[in-house]
Amino acid sequence: MLNSYNYNSNQKFNTYLSNCDLINKYNFKSSYEVPNLKKIIVEVKLKDFLLAYNGFEQDQTNTISQIKAYLLMYSLCGFIPYLNCNKNTLSKFSKNSDINYSLKVTFSSLKEKNFFLTSLFVENWSELKLDSISIFDKTKIKSTSSVSKSFGFSTVLPGNSFFEVTDLFQKGANIFNSKLLKFHVNFLISNSRVKHNKNLIKNLQFFWING
Repeated sequence: MLNSYNYNSNQKFNTYLSNCDLINKYNFKSSYEVPNLKKIIVEVKLKDFLLAYNGFEQDQTNTISQIKAYLLMYSLCGFIPYLNCNKNTLSKFSKNSDINYSLKVTFSSLKEKNFFLTSLFVENWSELKLDSISIFDKTKIKSTSSVSKSFGFSTVLPGNSFFEVTDLFQKGANIFNSKLLKFHVNFLISNSRVKHNKNLIKNLQFFWING
């Protein structure tokens, strides 16, 4: 209980220091003007998983394939992912559709968000640096709401960005290529009052490590 209390206290204190830094850098008048990382969404498409898994099953509906992908997401994120299904019509003249499955995990609380960011920028920092991986290499920034001044920031990270993935498939490394696996990560930033959103992201807590 004491360790949990200290961890939560440190999280709040670090967030406070980060807010103070942002207020100073951007001359905000109060803490209410500080941008906020509202949520993080991590997605793995089963097509990408099967591409990385040089096995013999290439059917997205295969139960074993879905369980393996599920275990991958649970081992990395520590949360139960939910299965998402999208149907894409092959053409406007065809009645057939291509079904794509993916697994998603959403981090929304302060503890959950810091859990993922710590894993990415602290625990796996040496892996990112060794392979010259940056979350800003392949990024897309899109405004989501002009009223709430929010925007989405998305990036794609290879599976070898996380040591948990490598450890999970260490025994089967000859049939699983973690570099081919893709993690689609979306960050939703709210209350943004600055013009250059990409520069803002680099000044947020944890992100400055990779900035």
